[in-house]
Amino acid sequence: MKQLILSLAFTITGLHLFATIRTVSNLPATLAQFNTIQAAVNAAASGDTIYIHGSPNAYSSFTITDKQLVIIGPGWSPNKNLPFTANVPGFTFNGTLCSNTEIQGLVITSTVAINSNHPNNLRFIRNYITQSISVQLLEAGTYIGYLFEGNVFDNAFVHASTGATYQNFLFQNNYFFESGCCVGGNFNGFTNSINVLINHNLFFGPASGTRDVFSSNCRFLTITNNVFVKRNAANANSSSTFNNNITFNAGTNNPWAVNSNTDAGGNVVNTDPLMADQSAVNAGTNNALGDYTIASGPANNSGSDGKDMGLLYDAVGSLNWVNSRTSRLPFLFSMNIINPTIPVGGTINVAVEARKSN
Repeated sequence: MKQLILSLAFTITGLHLFATIRTVSNLPATLAQFNTIQAAVNAAASGDTIYIHGSPNAYSSFTITDKQLVIIGPGWSPNKNLPFTANVPGFTFNGTLCSNTEIQGLVITSTVAINSNHPNNLRFIRNYITQSISVQLLEAGTYIGYLFEGNVFDNAFVHASTGATYQNFLFQNNYFFESGCCVGGNFNGFTNSINVLINHNLFFGPASGTRDVFSSNCRFLTITNNVFVKRNAANANSSSTFNNNITFNAGTNNPWAVNSNTDAGGNVVNTDPLMADQSAVNAGTNNALGDYTIASGPANNSGSDGKDMGLLYDAVGSLNWVNSRTSRLPFLFSMNIINPTIPVGGTINVAVEARKSN
């Protein structure tokens, strides 16, 4: 009897070790547990994962309060037959227990607010952040361990506070486009920075004029392996360290030589990076699905890690810009009915093709 009781105890305890997957769709024809993200968040417990179906209809905004969740949409340009995205008009984090939450594969069309008892170690992966939208990190104190990876910042920015401290941040493999109309810089207010690394990103802007990358007195950043085309990385950025970056028609083409910045070596001044779609970049064409590979020239295999400057195109692993359009999940690419005419009692044959996205 004691063995049975002990076994039951382990079984009941084990139930809490397995997170629940919850699904959301605002299309009646799509089978899901919830039709709003907020309803799924309210039902979730810390450690749960929420899958959001792509839809032609925008979802409503939502708030996560003191829960650590993984929220996954289909990506900002899903590579499949029905490429619906999950458009979300912003969301809010409340409470330190939101730490370690991951947001992946969403199209974000309004403000992301992280300014009420802020959490640490948030991850933003493969999202599309649209025009004039900011990720707000405005609460006093220290923000620790944020990751921004594989995102599109389309006239969007990360809005920090000069009164807060930002520690162990990584901005990696992101696409930053600025048209010149609405955003003063992609990084705002990173004045007190400790181990804030801006690594392997593409920054470019319109066909005429040069726009700033940094605003509101950013300092103490580590800026490495980036491509800057018609984007000025010097203004409002001081006491930062640059290595293995390349500039081209960037206004200040040697940002590492001004404002008490440090040239740590490997930087290339005002030289064409020779990306595959370089002509489109020079023309200020905003196309996150463009080909930004580098086959030769000064940016080829010239990063501090021996890789190309700019966006990463690793053949293995998750850091390949080609995969950034889709979330990190296997997905249904197509489903076709082979025999649409079926006799009574007959069998329907369906061909399904699934793909993976590292």
